[in-house]
Amino acid sequence: MSDSQTETESRKAALKKLKAARRAQIIAATARMKEQRRALKAIKERLAGGELTVPEIAAATGLPVSEVLWYVATLKKYGEILEGQKDGSYFRYRLGQVVAAAAEPGLE
Repeated sequence: MSDSQTETESRKAALKKLKAARRAQIIAATARMKEQRRALKAIKERLAGGELTVPEIAAATGLPVSEVLWYVATLKKYGEILEGQKDGSYFRYRLGQVVAAAAEPGLE
């Protein structure tokens, strides 16, 4: 075996050992990401039906209001949803143009 092959095998072994040691953290992080994707999908699906406030989104998705607020802030920051008119104490949110266009069939 050449030096480069030995070094590659050594790196692979070290990575395998690290993955084994971090298995619980990797599983937990993967589960969190999966749950976040579900939450974001649920929020976007509800907003596809029209403008909603944060409490309305929370009620429709079953997510806590505080969690919906964080997701809405993030989606707004990246232009995936837009802030509309104020409805009482809350703003109404709707899908952004990029998201709405991507949701329409045949516009890929």
